[in-house]
Amino acid sequence: MDYKKRLVTTLTIGTLMLSALLPGGVYADVNVDISGNGSDSNNSVNISSNNSTNITQNNNTNISINISSSAKTGGNNANSNTGGNVTINTGNANSIVNITVDGSFNEANVTTCPCNSTVNLTVSGNGVGSTSNVTSNTTNPTTVGQNNTTKVKVKKARSRARTGNNSANSNTNGTVNVTTGNSTSNVTANITAPSNTLNVTP
Repeated sequence: MDYKKRLVTTLTIGTLMLSALLPGGVYADVNVDISGNGSDSNNSVNISSNNSTNITQNNNTNISINISSSAKTGGNNANSNTGGNVTINTGNANSIVNITVDGSFNEANVTTCPCNSTVNLTVSGNGVGSTSNVTSNTTNPTTVGQNNTTKVKVKKARSRARTGNNSANSNTNGTVNVTTGNSTSNVTANITAPSNTLNVTP
């Protein structure tokens, strides 16, 4: 019985060291030899290996937008001219606001553990009525958690364009030409939702 206890202890320690030393979850074969025990002996060997992978990705994006854009042209005065031509040309007034928000992105590439090991069992030379039990258990759980939150708050997005407001009054003995440009005002918001990508390779 003392021999059997030493055997079990040695196998257990060997399995733990094997799990810790082998890189990338690669397990070598496990050799179990139960032999030379007396009659009516009970021999038990438990082999357990565990390789767990836990991945957690979190992204939190908070955006506050406060934009004010203004363009103005014109406001010219040509009044009370005598004996000449009067010409007023004003350019274009353009106010363009483009808002682009790209959502956050998570990507996880996971290769699961090829952790299957082979148990080579030898039972020989034990006494009459001996019982030998060998249990092997391997677990390789993989857990991946991905979370994305994007919050966009538009407090103000204002665009204003003005042109014109020219005056040419009380002009005599000449021609008066007033040309006013175009006014363009535009607000565009492009918001891309967040995304998660998970690639698992067995």
